[in-house]
Amino acid sequence: MELLRSLWHPLSYVSDDDCRQTMKLWLMEGNYDLNNSPPNASIYCHDKNDVKKCLSLDAFKFASHAAQTVYELEKTSAFTKLTSWRLIQVYYAAYFSAHSTLRYFGRSFSHLEGGHVRFIKDRCSSEVGYLPKLPSSYYLIKFSPDKQEISLEVQDESHKDLWSCYRTLLQELSSDALKLRASENRRLKLSNMFSDIENSISNNGKNPSGNWLSTVRNEANYKSLQGVWFPFTKETPIFRELMEKVKNWRKLSLEIESPNLAKNELERFFLTAFSVIDIGISITSDYKSLIKKPDRRSKGYNHLLQSSAA
Repeated sequence: MELLRSLWHPLSYVSDDDCRQTMKLWLMEGNYDLNNSPPNASIYCHDKNDVKKCLSLDAFKFASHAAQTVYELEKTSAFTKLTSWRLIQVYYAAYFSAHSTLRYFGRSFSHLEGGHVRFIKDRCSSEVGYLPKLPSSYYLIKFSPDKQEISLEVQDESHKDLWSCYRTLLQELSSDALKLRASENRRLKLSNMFSDIENSISNNGKNPSGNWLSTVRNEANYKSLQGVWFPFTKETPIFRELMEKVKNWRKLSLEIESPNLAKNELERFFLTAFSVIDIGISITSDYKSLIKKPDRRSKGYNHLLQSSAA
């Protein structure tokens, strides 16, 4: 985790515990300037720590969503197999964790409503003299602390595009890990970890958007995917055996076996999802260890992990 810390720390870490605003509320407050960068909208941040506070507050929130979902998953006991609803829960835990991880690395995948985009467009029109094309839609809000800038990139779909942004992040992290100051063995191990997860969520390149987990979730939810609905098949994994592989999910850095070694597609889905979950939970726990005292970000998350482990 210490090696990975050097990649996310400059983008979202701030020790100030006065974290009260989400990214969307910060955008509406308007304590920033608009850059002259037609036809797009670009924001200049007066205080980059304000942005880091928003990103980290939102990241902890999504990490808590992921942790709560896994905890509820642990408590299901109606069937011995990996059922459809368990599969869907695993998916959403990974989905929340991906949201969290993106924010630790300075990227907020968010839906901006009409009020948000009208406010930014009006500011842009009055301050720099042009009207950017900003529909009410999903956006990848990217923070560049060196330039103190925020860019807004329009997205279309809440799940497919989230995974596409997450896959791009994994590709960048795999490359950036090789440039870190560490032994070649440590750098390669970290780089390969990101590369393996990127390969898994794209189903070995068959899902170029990185949304293979979402595709399997949809098949279970809308197409009655065989094996996860009663009657189950012999190939359907035993749920308890799967959870045994990830029983230490509350701790930093699970040693999850490669999804490529899975016995079948359902087990591969489970291991891939938990690889995503592990990154988000591990960074959150590492971030929490750097905060001197529990604050608005970490207090609820810490309580959730402690109470769920009791």
